[in-house]
Amino acid sequence: MLTDARGITPGGRVSADVCVIGTGPAGAVVAAELAHRGVDVVVVEGGGQRFGPRQADTYRGETVDPHDPLDAVRQKRLGGTSVVWGGRCSPLDDLDLGPREWLDSAGWPVSGPELEPFYRRAQRHLQAGEYEYSAARSGFPLFAPLPSETLDVDSTWRWSPPTSFAGRMRALAGAANVRLLVEATVVRLERDPVSGAITEAVVAPRPGVEITVVARTYVLAAGGLESARILLASDRQSPAGIGNEYDQVGRHYMTHPVGEVGTVVLSELGRNLALGYVATRDGVYARRKLALTAAAQARHELGNLKAALWFPDPMDPSHGDGLLSTFSLTYYALNRARLGFKSAGTHARYASTSGLGQHIGNVAHDWRRVGRFAVSWAAPRITGGRILPSFMPLDGATCRLRFDAEQSSDPANRVTLSRDRDQLGQRRLQVHYGVSTDDRARIRRSMELIGEEFARLGYGTVDMADAARIDDMPFTDGTHQMGLLRMATSPRQGVVDADCRVHGSANLYVAGSAVFPTAGAVGPTLTIAALACRVADHIAAERSVREPLAAS
Repeated sequence: MLTDARGITPGGRVSADVCVIGTGPAGAVVAAELAHRGVDVVVVEGGGQRFGPRQADTYRGETVDPHDPLDAVRQKRLGGTSVVWGGRCSPLDDLDLGPREWLDSAGWPVSGPELEPFYRRAQRHLQAGEYEYSAARSGFPLFAPLPSETLDVDSTWRWSPPTSFAGRMRALAGAANVRLLVEATVVRLERDPVSGAITEAVVAPRPGVEITVVARTYVLAAGGLESARILLASDRQSPAGIGNEYDQVGRHYMTHPVGEVGTVVLSELGRNLALGYVATRDGVYARRKLALTAAAQARHELGNLKAALWFPDPMDPSHGDGLLSTFSLTYYALNRARLGFKSAGTHARYASTSGLGQHIGNVAHDWRRVGRFAVSWAAPRITGGRILPSFMPLDGATCRLRFDAEQSSDPANRVTLSRDRDQLGQRRLQVHYGVSTDDRARIRRSMELIGEEFARLGYGTVDMADAARIDDMPFTDGTHQMGLLRMATSPRQGVVDADCRVHGSANLYVAGSAVFPTAGAVGPTLTIAALACRVADHIAAERSVREPLAAS
């Protein structure tokens, strides 16, 4: 049953066996896994079925250092930010999970083999086809990459359709054992001062009104930033907030630094690599990654990084390309309209697009090609087919290299509660964040090595003269919110244990990228869904043990 919490009587109480907070990929997967086992679940979503200024306002915060606006990088609505997710999927590498002394990283208390069965289940939740991330085994055009101890070109990304969990949650709410509350912002959790167990979730459906949700087990799956805020704000029994006895909640904030550098002109050999989007044998879009091997990363003491070919800079209209000008004009307009994700992160720079007249002329001159692309872009959106993941014209003479890089864990990168309050009375978040000089040096060196090896192997000519720009690139993208409630074996080093259970609160789990001890260099959604499956298994196992005891 789907219920608008604004219609519940003030002071009302909702109860279930399990309370899941959040309806994005983490919350939706936990809820679905438990519901299919017959567990009585109430799912609590702070947003409604639509997203507007009222919902966005409660996500505003203060950014002390350069960082995307907090209301631009997340969406408070049914389905969470999955509604604007691009669909890119890839598991973390084994080296992301293991110790790396040169990064002062102890790794994860969970191994790759332990996560693999959950990755396979997550793959199905995200509709990303087979759990296969090798180009050679995925049906890419037959081509044997040249052997290299430095450059890996076989690993891939895969794309979900993309899956939005809004529809999934509406369907799930039709089950007899699921109750879905929307417009139900969790403002704090209450905790038993003796046992540490969570006793209730306090919900504010509208200003000045509170209701409570009571459950035996709670799963906090509200996104990285919001999950940290809820724990910090739950300070009535624990002055520093729940799980924060050692000042770990909100620290170690990591995102993925993203940028484009270099100039690449592909050779015939390089074109044979098929570096654009390829349909796999099971009908899923995929792309090759350009990455340093694990041995090369260890040899040069670098963090992880994934690169891919990117189109020339669209903002300079002298390229004369109608498609590139269409792209630049579109993002210029979205920035002017301040439309969420499309005006944040790497897209924010399009606000300064100039030469608009020349861009319009490029589009007019190249209208046939622009029209063909528009039809191919719109068709799957109308028919419901898989959507081409992004605009990616690689048919020009030159390309750039785009990177998604790992950011190392730093306790100084953190969020705290400010004095400013939103309309529901919640204290807003304050963000302290930056990308270190050491991380920038590692990113720069990684890109130089990738460029050098790409050229040495004969895939094309590479000019990395502008790699120095990495030293002062404005890395402000906050769409991947990792590390804030990190996983660790001790509460002195993190907030949750290896099972994603909050230290000191036996009935509270966290599902989401906030628990990541390291960031890796791939989007977090597949790992989020895998960990959500794992959390659901733990809860289901506990429930099966408890029930016979309760009946005796």
